[in-house]
Amino acid sequence: MIRLLRYRTLVASLVARDLKLKYRGSLLGVCWSLLNPLLLLAVYTVAFSHVMRVDQPNYPAFLLSGLLPWLFFAGALRDATVSVTTQGALLRKLPFPAESLPVSTVLFHLAQFGLALLAGIPLSLLAGSRPGWTLALLPALVALHALFVVGLALLVSALSVPYRDVIHLTEVGLLLLFWLTPVAYPLALAPPALRTLLGLSPITAFSAAYQDLLFFGRAPAGLAWLALLAATTLALALGTLVFRAQAPRFPEVL
Repeated sequence: MIRLLRYRTLVASLVARDLKLKYRGSLLGVCWSLLNPLLLLAVYTVAFSHVMRVDQPNYPAFLLSGLLPWLFFAGALRDATVSVTTQGALLRKLPFPAESLPVSTVLFHLAQFGLALLAGIPLSLLAGSRPGWTLALLPALVALHALFVVGLALLVSALSVPYRDVIHLTEVGLLLLFWLTPVAYPLALAPPALRTLLGLSPITAFSAAYQDLLFFGRAPAGLAWLALLAATTLALALGTLVFRAQAPRFPEVL
């Protein structure tokens, strides 16, 4: 990962390219970074507040606090699975670290996440959330979250080169994981046995931390920060190890 600093200009160029391609020819441009989450927010609010009747005061604000981080995580991981497989010609022609591809994908989604947060936090306040001084901890949480996603992105991007099934498995896995993560419902509503199992997931830990900071206005417990740090370190170590093992084979496989 450290050697990517020497190629930071390349990574920045890849992120800028993806942002331009994403919104090229669009009248609303970067506004779609917020409009897409707002559309999902409206759909889930109707479904869970008026159909399934989730017992959570100020539900739209609660949902927004978990939905925006989830969309960053899921979008970055989904696109990371094809970040290397679609760039075979580039890897064969230019000498640069292949890690730049999944990392730039994560940074692209991180930029969209940042824009969504800038607009989403005021909306959340209007919807009833009460964050306070704890918002000062948000940059630290976002940094840990981004590094955690980078680790997973390195893992799935490397494995998807020799095993294209990883691309489809990631799609299915993210769909299943969304409903197993307390994003659209409070963790307290899950059955006790399932609540314990869900609590072991680092995705649940990140979701709960964002809800604490953005909705409840409280700081996550010290043990929660340690768990997030441990999950991030493990994801980065595993992702880097697998990527470096697979990277020499990329040109011949692609």
